[in-house]
Amino acid sequence: MSIRNSAFQTVAEAYDRNADKYDEFIENNPNLMRMRQRVYQFITARLPKDSRILDLACGTGTDAIWFAQNGYSVFGVDISGEMLERAKEKARGLNLPNRLSFEQLSYTDLKDANIGQFDLTFSNFGGLNCVADMKLVAESARPLLKPNARVIWALMPPFCLWESAMLLRGKFKLATRRFAGKSTVFKEGLNYPVYYYTPKQVAEAWGSGFQLESIEALSVITPPATNKDFAVKRPRLFETLSKLDDVFAPRWPFKYWGDFTIVSLVRK
Repeated sequence: MSIRNSAFQTVAEAYDRNADKYDEFIENNPNLMRMRQRVYQFITARLPKDSRILDLACGTGTDAIWFAQNGYSVFGVDISGEMLERAKEKARGLNLPNRLSFEQLSYTDLKDANIGQFDLTFSNFGGLNCVADMKLVAESARPLLKPNARVIWALMPPFCLWESAMLLRGKFKLATRRFAGKSTVFKEGLNYPVYYYTPKQVAEAWGSGFQLESIEALSVITPPATNKDFAVKRPRLFETLSKLDDVFAPRWPFKYWGDFTIVSLVRK
């Protein structure tokens, strides 16, 4: 699927419309900021400085810029031109021309792109959940990965403990929206499908040449990323839940029950 694909066109349009508001939401969200730091810790513990990162669905460049400022080289791709304009605007003046670049490109159209080789293909907070067949992304990115390269993706899984608990509050639709492996998102007046993936499905998409290395949950005990008020209104409780979250995140079965799952694979 390329940007010309109708489903991807709808996603691109939705995020084009949302670009002006996107950073305000993520920057004023203590829960999401905490989750982002968890992702950074996960990756920097596994990836040496000066490694080259391919950031898929990079959005407004928040992650790409952080990695570039912390010793990595990053090439970010996204299908939303407006989101990329925000990324480029934020990158101006940071003096990172040799470490940071962006291009409007679908993560299913990478094979023919002349962008070199990478030590890591990375994607954060469900950008890849917009594709109906994860194998298309793997086939697209595989030729760009070096020997011993890693895949580290933070994806929305088919079960989220916190969302499922919303059954107790009578919110049936929210509590069960992931169970079928697919739901519909409404953003900026547009509807588009979202698909939910298990670590096993991600590993199967990459095939026998890649080994599943590690699985961790993001936000099992703490609220999902969309809940930005809980941490502000209940800071002490949020701090306690965050500590519990750190304990349970890598443990079975909780590592499969987060708002997102960090899935790490390594090329054999």
